[in-house]
Amino acid sequence: MINVKEVEDNNVYLTLDNHKSDEFILKQNLDALIKHKNDEMTRIAQDMVSIPAALVRLKWENRREIYSLQVKEEIYGSMINALMELKPELKEKIMGRLESNYQHMLTRESATLRLTRKLADGGYHTSNVTAVALDEEALAAKTDASSDPK
Repeated sequence: MINVKEVEDNNVYLTLDNHKSDEFILKQNLDALIKHKNDEMTRIAQDMVSIPAALVRLKWENRREIYSLQVKEEIYGSMINALMELKPELKEKIMGRLESNYQHMLTRESATLRLTRKLADGGYHTSNVTAVALDEEALAAKTDASSDPK
């Protein structure tokens, strides 16, 4: 059996310097908090990238899904081209429909980019955004109408 000797002096300092152990522990905790804060700030600063760089990174990460969409787009393009060669009278109708769909997508994309820039600049908060393509002129007119006394 092992004999355990009782400690008579319970106020033993754990450090080798002349400071009391509580002060030493508080200083260590403070240093650890400062180091954690600095590490966190470094991590956050490294995460901040420009919107185009983030889009390029997302495009690269999702390249497998994007490739299949590009193949699908090429197949549809070939089919539309073949259809227009077979029925030249439908060419204007098809081209008009394609242009209208393209303009719609272009409007949505520019509205999304505009909204993303305002979110990034702090112009909007996510709780304020209810639709992707905000019509800024309509919002401005609505704000002007509500501020005008009648």
